[in-house]
Amino acid sequence: MGWWKVEGTQNVVGDGPLDTLGEAVREIVGAYEAEFKRRPSRAEWEALLLGALGAEEPKARVLDEGVVKKVRLDADP
Repeated sequence: MGWWKVEGTQNVVGDGPLDTLGEAVREIVGAYEAEFKRRPSRAEWEALLLGALGAEEPKARVLDEGVVKKVRLDADP
């Protein structure tokens, strides 16, 4: 497993977690395509990420810095 720093920060990203996230994205897209015959919208991705990252229960938090209160995705058409 490789880890590398995020440019300009002390944060790190690993290829294992990135692979896992990619698999989750493919599963989510597949679920939307099976159910709705389309990919999730940006608003749906934001809601999904907020639901996953914004856990109010301290034991369920995935961030050391606290609770995520907002998720915003910028996408080019």
